[in-house]
Amino acid sequence: MSVSIAGLVGAALGGYLGWLDWKILKGVLQAVEEKNRRGGGDGGLVARYGALLRGLSFAVPIIGFPIIGYLAGSQLVG
Repeated sequence: MSVSIAGLVGAALGGYLGWLDWKILKGVLQAVEEKNRRGGGDGGLVARYGALLRGLSFAVPIIGFPIIGYLAGSQLVG
């Protein structure tokens, strides 16, 4: 198995899109938690499972998107 240039370009684009997705998800999670706290609650599920949600919202886009991008890019040349 050799490394394809198109696959590397796809991985780079996937990494960038994963980074953007992570930033959006991080902001949404913070906004939901803040909204729940303002409503007089304890922050809801986002506060309770915050570490797990933050870990998943980081790992899935940052690791998954470049892999999918590489596979898609390498299939274009194939």
